[in-house]
Amino acid sequence: MFDQTVHDAIKRKNKTVALCVSILVFAFVALRMILTRFFIDPVGHYYIDTSDIKDMLVKSFDYVVAACIIIIYIVSFFIYKRKKDNHGYIEISDCFVQGTQAQVFSASLAGFMFFFSYVLQAYSFFVPGDSLEALKGEPLIERFFAYIQLYPFDFALFFAAILSSVYFFKTAALNFDIGEDIEHMSGENKKSEDGGDIPEYKYSGAHIIFSFMPIIWTFLNIFKCFFDMSKSVNSPVRIYELMAFLALSCYFVSESRMLVERRETSRFFTYAYIAVIICAMSSLPNLLWSSFGVFEPNNSLISYAVQLSAAVYILSRIYSQIRYSRFDFDIKRVK
Repeated sequence: MFDQTVHDAIKRKNKTVALCVSILVFAFVALRMILTRFFIDPVGHYYIDTSDIKDMLVKSFDYVVAACIIIIYIVSFFIYKRKKDNHGYIEISDCFVQGTQAQVFSASLAGFMFFFSYVLQAYSFFVPGDSLEALKGEPLIERFFAYIQLYPFDFALFFAAILSSVYFFKTAALNFDIGEDIEHMSGENKKSEDGGDIPEYKYSGAHIIFSFMPIIWTFLNIFKCFFDMSKSVNSPVRIYELMAFLALSCYFVSESRMLVERRETSRFFTYAYIAVIICAMSSLPNLLWSSFGVFEPNNSLISYAVQLSAAVYILSRIYSQIRYSRFDFDIKRVK
């Protein structure tokens, strides 16, 4: 049974946490942009040697970020749970909010960025530039097999980007669904063994499968980073990129869980907050300074644009879920 008092308390708490994380995002991104511009070598991507005090302040920033991420993760074990009457309860949401204006815009933006990324990739294959110099002058068939051999992860990323864009466009086209409409779900509810209602999945099997495509895309990017011997894998820039892809994969796993009615909010909000922080810190400085030609990026600019659009998409998810969902506690375990 829905408890308005419990809902209001949980919603206030989630608003407070989301506001604090938003402040962290703006502060960390601003500081990261300054560090990337003035204290990181634009080609080698390692910190530039400065005075002892300044060097300590610059390098301590990464430790502060890591500490904040760890704190967010640890605190999530406590703030989304409570104990009462020898029962353990966990926070849940009554639905996975869809179709809000913010989500339609952000999902469309992410879908377009993924679409544009594989269009550019296809163009670079047919009209190879300096980045694909080994393919220049080769006949089309030979060029195709050479591309697969020389750039296997890019070849796989092409199809992952296509399917990921389909998922985001499908998400943008979903009907409006908020917590107050939960009683009007289409379809009859099944009965569990104890007589409780088990709502049928509102999403098609194809939509749920497509939700795994961004996860595959992130893992392919991680593998590509590790196997790219032309760049230092342990530079601070590369580490942020790897952590951004890893955080995105964790978030999209939690989103897929929400689609199959695993509506515990702890994993969803925790990974959403972490992904937004790291993705914004990694993508925006690289995208901005590389666009002005003062920084040599590890990846293509469209890759950073895709990451940034994913961060915007996750922010819209956080806002929509807090704004429109109804929250309650569900029993987790009995002691």
